[in-house]
Amino acid sequence: MDSNPFTNIFEDLPLTAFQILKNIGHGIIVTDIEGEIIFWNNASEQIFGYSSEEVIGKHVSLLYQDSDEKRFLNDLENLESGEIISHQWRGKHKDGSMIWVDTQKKVIHDEQKRPLVVIGSASNIEERKELEVDLEESRARAQVILDETVDAIITISVDGIIQSFNKAAERIFGYSEEEAVGENVKMLMPPPHNEKHDEYLENYRRTGIKKVIGMWREERAMRKDGTIFPIELSISEVSWKGNEIYTGILRDITKRRKLENEIIKASEEERRRIGQDLHDGLGQMLTGIGLISRNLANKLEANGLPGAGEVKEISEMIREADEYARSLSHSLVPVDVDEEGLRDALNKLTSRAAKLFDINCAFEERGEVKIERKNISLHFYRIAQEAINNAVKHGNADEIKVLLIGNSRSIKLIIKDDGSGFSDEFRLSSRNGLGINTMQYRTHVLGGSLSIDEDQEGWTRIVCKVPYH
Repeated sequence: MDSNPFTNIFEDLPLTAFQILKNIGHGIIVTDIEGEIIFWNNASEQIFGYSSEEVIGKHVSLLYQDSDEKRFLNDLENLESGEIISHQWRGKHKDGSMIWVDTQKKVIHDEQKRPLVVIGSASNIEERKELEVDLEESRARAQVILDETVDAIITISVDGIIQSFNKAAERIFGYSEEEAVGENVKMLMPPPHNEKHDEYLENYRRTGIKKVIGMWREERAMRKDGTIFPIELSISEVSWKGNEIYTGILRDITKRRKLENEIIKASEEERRRIGQDLHDGLGQMLTGIGLISRNLANKLEANGLPGAGEVKEISEMIREADEYARSLSHSLVPVDVDEEGLRDALNKLTSRAAKLFDINCAFEERGEVKIERKNISLHFYRIAQEAINNAVKHGNADEIKVLLIGNSRSIKLIIKDDGSGFSDEFRLSSRNGLGINTMQYRTHVLGGSLSIDEDQEGWTRIVCKVPYH
């Protein structure tokens, strides 16, 4: 026993300690400096398939692949300096199969600091490696799906830092993944939203109120070259390793918005044509018929003939129909495209509504209103027109106020009424119809936002806000 290096090292250990090493669940292998195996416990037998009798006295290289026979000598150079070597490698089982093994090695020195033996621990990690391979394949498949999807998928941390940026996001925004990951997501937003994004995140972390999470909405985004464009965005929240992350799925809807804008333009042209026909065609015909009927009534009355009263009544009805037709034609023909034209048009719109529906309807302007884009006037006019009609027909309003408010950053069009408001049934039907949907489309075309709520007085309020940028 004294000639065995292993015994010399552990000769002071009680027998129980030796038995522990022999039966411990971790593979323990001891070799001399030449690589000859001098200790082999039961767990090593389970890992490699060799019994202690089969390996004691054999060189440890029988556990290595043929291409790794020099591994022991290479490791020994580092081990002699006192370093502990940890690595994973493919070991050879007794049956010839290859197994993944996780090992640690250390050299034990004698009292004269001379290397005496090499002690190694080993564990079978074949199942772990199989799981890692499966996981890597799953990640690869997921990455392919992320890269091939047409929608941009972006994940951010609770601090707004971009964690992932797929190929579609690269294509849409013009940034590479390397440029985007690690940056604040507000780099993808135009002002003024980018200035307040950190505040939005902090407010959500503090209150937990989900204002935008879990729903699709339209926003504006900004490309690398500074171009601002419309997107459709959905944000979801997940917990990962104790941390909250947000995943945004977005799509560029520039083409859709252009198509919708073309449809709106075509609709306006058709409105113009119908309005012109009402004014020049039907209006003139009614005017002519009205004149003839009034002349006829006057002649009947002058000659004392019966029917003069009835003809006068017909003439009055024709006059009212003429006024109504001309009022319709004015509402269909687009307004002038500058701010003065919008003010005048909204004034006339509220005056006609007051007269037509027998209600109080007035227009008011506040602040400095600058119309920098020609289509704002037209869309604001149509939104006000739609909102007034809804207030009268669905809300039975007696009073309507139209406000045009301007400041240094945006323009607001507010239409408020004292009616019954929007019922849940009306909201649901309008969401899929032309009412609120049309107003939303017009607002989004302008790059703005539309909201419907109640003010402190309980009046129903529709707010269309459009930034100047």
